[in-house]
Amino acid sequence: MSEPALLGLITAAGKSTRMGGFPKPLLTVDRQRFVERLIEQYREAGVDDVVVVLGYEADEVRSRADLSGARVVENERYEEGMLSSVRAGVREAQALDADGLLLSPVDYPVIPAAVIRTVVGAFAADRTADVIQPTTDGERGHPPLFAASTFDALLHDPATEEEGARAVVYADQTDTREVPVDDARIFVDVDTPAAYWEAVKKYT
Repeated sequence: MSEPALLGLITAAGKSTRMGGFPKPLLTVDRQRFVERLIEQYREAGVDDVVVVLGYEADEVRSRADLSGARVVENERYEEGMLSSVRAGVREAQALDADGLLLSPVDYPVIPAAVIRTVVGAFAADRTADVIQPTTDGERGHPPLFAASTFDALLHDPATEEEGARAVVYADQTDTREVPVDDARIFVDVDTPAAYWEAVKKYT
C-alpha cells in the first residue's frame, strides 16, 4: 500500500488576545519562531505538504517569518475563531484529494517530528480510523490526524460551531484511535505570557 497523502495544517490566524496582541507565530523558542519550528518538524517527519493559515497581522507574519517551506492561505474570517481556519485548511486538503490532515495550532510550538512520524505511521498501518490522536499517560495531545472521512463533518456538522474540531473527535460515529508517544511536548500550549516563559525556560 502506498504512503498516505497527508497535509500538515498549522492554524496561525488568531488575534493572540491573551498574549497582549503579539502575533504568536512570531514568538520564538530555542531561537526559532513558532511557525517556522512547526513547518520544520512537519517536513522532517516526511509531511511535505504543509499549509499555514494566517489572519491577524498576516502581512507582518509574512515579512518576519520564513514560510518558504509551506503554502500560505489567508483566512479573511479569522475573527470568527479557530474553526474558520480549520475549515480553510480542510478545503485545501479536499482540493488536493488528501487522505487526511494533521492539525497543529501555532500555540503548540514544540511538537517534535518523532511524534508526527508516529501518528502518521499509525494511520499508514490502518487507514480505517477517522481520527488518530497521540497520548502520553493516557491524555490526548497534539497533533490529531483527521482522515478524509471526517472532512464533511469538520465543514458542516453544527456541533463544531460550539466545540470546534473537538466535536468531531468525540462524536459517537467517529472512530477515534489513540497512539502512545510518551512525550509531554504534545501538551505544551502557549496562550499566555506565563505559559510562554515556562516554554522558553524548559525548551531553550
